[in-house]
Amino acid sequence: MTKRLYETAHTLIYDPVVANGNSTRSSLHSLGFRNVELAPAFDILENRLRARSPDLVLCEASGAEAELCRLIQRVRQGLLGHNPFILLVVTTWRRDGTIISQVLNSGADDLVARPISTTMLGERIKVLTERRKRFAVTYDYIGPDRRRDPDRPGAECIDVPNSLQMRNLDLHAHEDGERHIVDAILEGKKRLNVVKIQRDTVQLCMQWGLAESRGPQTREFADILVRMERNAEGIKRRAPEADYEEAVEWCESIIESVRRISAQTRSGEGAEGQAAEVISPETIGPQLRLIGHATMALQRMLAPGETALPRLVDVEGRIFPSGRQTAAA
Repeated sequence: MTKRLYETAHTLIYDPVVANGNSTRSSLHSLGFRNVELAPAFDILENRLRARSPDLVLCEASGAEAELCRLIQRVRQGLLGHNPFILLVVTTWRRDGTIISQVLNSGADDLVARPISTTMLGERIKVLTERRKRFAVTYDYIGPDRRRDPDRPGAECIDVPNSLQMRNLDLHAHEDGERHIVDAILEGKKRLNVVKIQRDTVQLCMQWGLAESRGPQTREFADILVRMERNAEGIKRRAPEADYEEAVEWCESIIESVRRISAQTRSGEGAEGQAAEVISPETIGPQLRLIGHATMALQRMLAPGETALPRLVDVEGRIFPSGRQTAAA
């Protein structure tokens, strides 16, 4: 790592114990980092990430493990800040398996047990700078691929931009370097959105199949509707950045139909002490069919390679029992 990296990298430290935060900042200064900012409170950390995405974030987990893990997930999902690929290192004084599982499942790049020396911190940062893992993208996880067998199916992986590493490039001017990083992040987000949309589209097909087969009398029906709406909202949000603007209308159709079904099922629950109205499949059938049409239209548009899966063929057969129809049918 060169002088350019140390002088231009933006680093953010979150630690509610001010003395520990200052100690971490001193270690980074010893390594050569100059642009180091402290966030002594969780709301300050959140506001800083919303306003500007640093190249490296070091966060202390002790005392707010669940809250911090949710924040990391929001960053990875693109819901907080403009760069979902920030290098995120979590530090902790705890050494039990619970915190390890929580942090790694959140999508953090590394978990470091305290106390940590300046030398050790420098070594961990060097590894993340030079040999960062590819990101796995699944229905419920975005973050470093930690599978021991990288060829095992179940998650598609993508190369992601590493702005800390790019600070080390031999670019002619500061403005050129910043532009290069911004462009790389935008391109990385497009790749991530394409893969995430494909994964979520397949899940949406499965969720529709479950809703259609289980019916409104089952306990899990309402939960399936919630997941479908959340999934469609996610695809709608990502579609324009992945150059799939035409998918937005189909997502809106699904969301509207899901909300209508939810309203119908709630109205049939009955007041306390009264018998609930029986909601039959025929009552909500038209809305379910509309969801089926929109879901398969999204599948053909966004995840055409998945049509060979028997489970999707089965789902499509239930939507179009007399043969495939057009998306506008």
